[in-house]
Amino acid sequence: MHPQLRRSAAVRSTFRDGGGACPPLYWRVRALRLLAGPAENRRLRAGLEQAPEAAARFLLGHTLVRRRAGRLLAARIVETEAYLGTGDPAAHAFRGRTPRTAPLWGPPGTVYVYFVYGMHHCLNLAVDREGVPGCVLIRAAEPLPDASLEPAACRGPGRLCRSLGIDTTLSGTSVFTPGTRLRLREGAPPTDIAVSPRVGIRHAAERMLRFYDAGSPAVSAPGSWSRLSRGLLRGPPARILR
Repeated sequence: MHPQLRRSAAVRSTFRDGGGACPPLYWRVRALRLLAGPAENRRLRAGLEQAPEAAARFLLGHTLVRRRAGRLLAARIVETEAYLGTGDPAAHAFRGRTPRTAPLWGPPGTVYVYFVYGMHHCLNLAVDREGVPGCVLIRAAEPLPDASLEPAACRGPGRLCRSLGIDTTLSGTSVFTPGTRLRLREGAPPTDIAVSPRVGIRHAAERMLRFYDAGSPAVSAPGSWSRLSRGLLRGPPARILR
């Protein structure tokens, strides 16, 4: 098993609740390298080379590592949404390929960042296979210790991008390219994964395509999706997958 997957549930719970236990050294930012090894990259690529629903679940627990102003910022992904490409009315790919959305057709791991409401950036990763525009929106993440970020700094896609310094200049890059400023590293998977409808959309709003770590305090809308989406969503409430 990869060493980053050995974090015990007890240590994680104690740290989250503000207890005295310190997470293992390998889970701290200062122990992370920006670049993953070949074997780790193969595992991550394989996880992203799946349909969006499977890739969205796979990404939970893995770590975004951002190089910015000479330091590393790192956060563990705890909430994602799957977008199914040209057959999904809520997806940016639904209306066809444009210069802005072209990264969605790239190889798995290609970064797609868009600007919404004139104020927020949103981070997405292309998944499935090259030429098929499935993607996963990264909705929330837990900052790792030593990241110099507040616990709620990455709660919600806009906050996440603002805290990690992610904007449209990263769109079209890949989390697997050596020297890139945003990388994906392996992390600890959630004990329980919950699923609910996606947040804040009008089309295909009933589809259960939002996945999140049911035990994470950094999730943007745990169990209150209808209220936070201002009534746009229809369908069943969140449920636990495992």
